[in-house]
Amino acid sequence: MHVDSQLGRVIQDEHIDAGGKPVEQVAAEARVTMEKNRICLVRGFPLDPDRYLAFLGRFGEPLTNYSSLSALEKTDPHPQINRVKYKKKVTGAQSVHYVAGGLRPHTARSWRAPRPECFAMLMVEPGWRDAPAGERGESVVLSWNDLFTRLAERDGQVFQDHFARLSGTPITFQANNVREELSSQPLLYPLDDATGPYDVGVRLKQDLRDKIEGIRDQIPEFDAYRTSLHYLLDNSDDDRFFACFPMESGDLLLLDNHRFAHGRRKIVGEYVVDGEARTNNRELWSVTVQ
Repeated sequence: MHVDSQLGRVIQDEHIDAGGKPVEQVAAEARVTMEKNRICLVRGFPLDPDRYLAFLGRFGEPLTNYSSLSALEKTDPHPQINRVKYKKKVTGAQSVHYVAGGLRPHTARSWRAPRPECFAMLMVEPGWRDAPAGERGESVVLSWNDLFTRLAERDGQVFQDHFARLSGTPITFQANNVREELSSQPLLYPLDDATGPYDVGVRLKQDLRDKIEGIRDQIPEFDAYRTSLHYLLDNSDDDRFFACFPMESGDLLLLDNHRFAHGRRKIVGEYVVDGEARTNNRELWSVTVQ
C-alpha cells in the first residue's frame, strides 16, 4: 500500500486540527487547504450529524443520500448522510455501503447532472485493525491529474488516443437504485479553472465496465470506446497510483469530486470466536455536496 505516496503525505501532513474549534473556524481553515490542494483532511471532528452537515454547508448543498432516494433498506443517521457499515446480506438487493469487499476508485453521483462539487467522509468507528494490511478498510484516493500526467509520460500516443476518445464521446448512464437527472457529458470533461491539459473532471461509476454493455447503441465505434474505457478502469484501479491510508475516528476527508476519485480497501466483515459470530463495527458517514 502506498501510504507514503506524495499525495498521501500532503493529505496527512497538511491536515486541519478541529479540536475545540467552532465549525465556522474549521470550515474556514479547510477552505484555504481546499483552494490549495483540492483535498483536505480534518482531524478530531465531532461525531455529530448536525455539525458535520453544518461544516459541509459552508462548501455547498449536502445532497439527499442514496438510501433516501432508493428502494433499499434505510439505516442512515440523517437524510443527507450515507452510513457505510458492513451488514450481512440475508435476502434481496444490498447497498454497496453494506458490503465487505473493496470499492474501486470512483466519483460520487457519476451519473448526475449537474456534477456534484465535493464528496466527504467522516470516520465514526475504524473497526478491526488486527486484520492484514489491505483488509482494514483503508481509504483510497486517486488524483486524476496525477494519473493522466503519469500515463501520458508512460504511454505516449496510446494514452492520447484513449484520452481524446473518452473526452469527446458524450455518454449517459443511470444509477442502479437511484433516479436523478442524468448527465450527457463525456466521462472526461473540461473544467473552467483547469491548471493544465490533464486537469479535467471525471465521472466514473465503479461498475461501469458492466453497465457500458447495456448502452452500446448510444456510443459510436463502441468497440474502440470500450477499449478506452477498460484502459481507464484498469489504470485507475492500479494501486501504484493510489494514496492509501487508514482513517481514525474523527477524521473527516473532503475532496473535490471533479478532480479526485475515492475508494476503499476491503474489510473483514465477520469472524467466529468460540462459536459466536462477531461483526466488524467499522462505520463511516459519507455525504455528496452540490
